Amino acid sequence: MNLRNLVLRGVLMLIAAQGLNCGTGVTIELPDGGQIVIPGASVVVVEVFNDTDFEVEPRIYFDEDSNWFASLFPSEELATGTLAPGDLVRFNIACDRLGLIVSRLAGQFLPGDDVPIGQADSTQVLRRDDDYDCGDTIRFHFLGRGASFGVVVSVNDRVVD
Repeated sequence: MNLRNLVLRGVLMLIAAQGLNCGTGVTIELPDGGQIVIPGASVVVVEVFNDTDFEVEPRIYFDEDSNWFASLFPSEELATGTLAPGDLVRFNIACDRLGLIVSRLAGQFLPGDDVPIGQADSTQVLRRDDDYDCGDTIRFHFLGRGASFGVVVSVNDRVVD
């Protein structure tokens, strides 16, 4: 039996053992250093993709609450760091920790420079139960350069901003 079939058999056994509502999800570490993540019903997957030719600081903020005050002053910043061209980072966030999420004034930079060559408009604030649900995937896709630099936000591959 090859490695792929062995991993798939293991995934199916884990899903069966945990039931259909697999809670916080399952992460399977592969021998080659990769991993397979099966999100559960109480996880939101957040993907951040730098599809530009320059470094990007995504500046994505979130809060466990979804109220008006939390949308003005979200309590946490997603730890993306500065993304190099082509970087894709993925976070599995417990659903009860993600009441809202937003990107505010993301910047695009030349390597080693502190002055942005482009700055994206803030995205709309996405709220749990209104714009996304537990088990969904939210993607922040950064595109363009300089004055045309921006971000497209989608939930489960459906553009929302």
